[in-house]
Amino acid sequence: MLKILLALTFVVLPHTVLDQDGKEKQKKATPAAENYPLDTCAVAGKKLGSMGDPIVYVHEGRQVKFCCKGCIPSFKQNAQKYLSKVDEKIVAQQKAAYPTNKCLFSDEALGSKSKDVVVKNRLVRVCCGGCARKLMKDPAPTFKKLDEMIISKQGDSYPTKKCVVSGEDLGSMGKPVDVIVANTLVRVCCKGCVKKVTADPAAALAKLKELKKGK
Repeated sequence: MLKILLALTFVVLPHTVLDQDGKEKQKKATPAAENYPLDTCAVAGKKLGSMGDPIVYVHEGRQVKFCCKGCIPSFKQNAQKYLSKVDEKIVAQQKAAYPTNKCLFSDEALGSKSKDVVVKNRLVRVCCGGCARKLMKDPAPTFKKLDEMIISKQGDSYPTKKCVVSGEDLGSMGKPVDVIVANTLVRVCCKGCVKKVTADPAAALAKLKELKKGK
């Protein structure tokens, strides 16, 4: 039960950010929708952290993570191959939580011809190729719509009163902050915890899953 849950520990693995030339980058963290949401290497499929600190790599504005630097050459040689596999995993991860059965562009019902499109590591479902092209041209307004729908749909049934980062009671440090990662609402106690969620969405989702089981 929630009342007997102990304070949670949230471990964010250190990481190195590299550009496409393999050089370390000094830049602001990418927005939440762009952060890699999986807990496995984009090339080897191994658990991130199993071979030391994960490597964060930015390819054409999209973030991926590797288990080690040795995976970088393989990815650079055939990026599309590995991104296709990542996209399949992202669709599987995010589809169940998708908040609507309608296309956000046409308002048509999603059916047999609908397309699952992964944009900046986020699943968006559209009714046709035409809407997919509109999405790719400017995804930001669609992300905003999705965020609003997710908060509305998942907020009332949010499974815990604890912050997934600090373990503190939500509301103990002011109004809780809603963060959307992988089309899932993650609620934290303060703005300071937001950075940890967006830095490692997979860890936040895993902690939220634990809390759901303990509900």
